[in-house]
Amino acid sequence: MAGRTPGVDLSDRGIEQAQRTASKLAGCGITAIHSSPLDRTRQTAEIIAGHLGLPVVPSDSLAEIDFGEWTGHRFADLDDREDWRRWNYFRSGTRAPGGETMLEAQARALRHIEGLAGGAVALVSHCDVIRAVLTHFLGMPIDLLLRLEIAPASISTVEIGPWGPRILRINEEP
Repeated sequence: MAGRTPGVDLSDRGIEQAQRTASKLAGCGITAIHSSPLDRTRQTAEIIAGHLGLPVVPSDSLAEIDFGEWTGHRFADLDDREDWRRWNYFRSGTRAPGGETMLEAQARALRHIEGLAGGAVALVSHCDVIRAVLTHFLGMPIDLLLRLEIAPASISTVEIGPWGPRILRINEEP
């Protein structure tokens, strides 16, 4: 689990995925790109920005969940831990040891979204943060977020208007 480990770059496959996503987003009217400051998401955002001719605005609000003590461990190494199992079934009430809760991660991402001026903004973040945002806009309990599949470099689109949020797509792989 890379978590917030610095120096985790995109693989060649990740670069290809980001390039396909950038091509898919061209012509969508995107006016801004905001990204987690972590290397792998920043690289993805920069590839998209290169296609769209826009700068990347880094934001800690879009950063990966702080997994605390779990950072750097393989998922298989955590499977026998009771706190890890609890985390995966009860995200609303479990804190990663030395890290943050899923609700804290969700709240910071939503604050960022609420602070946007409008327009079509591409947010480049991490799987669980994206899931957390989507559960909010779907009116779905955050404990069920693992029911949503979010692939690397996939596109999920939420339209927010005076009528409220509308989910237009989830996990579209270019």
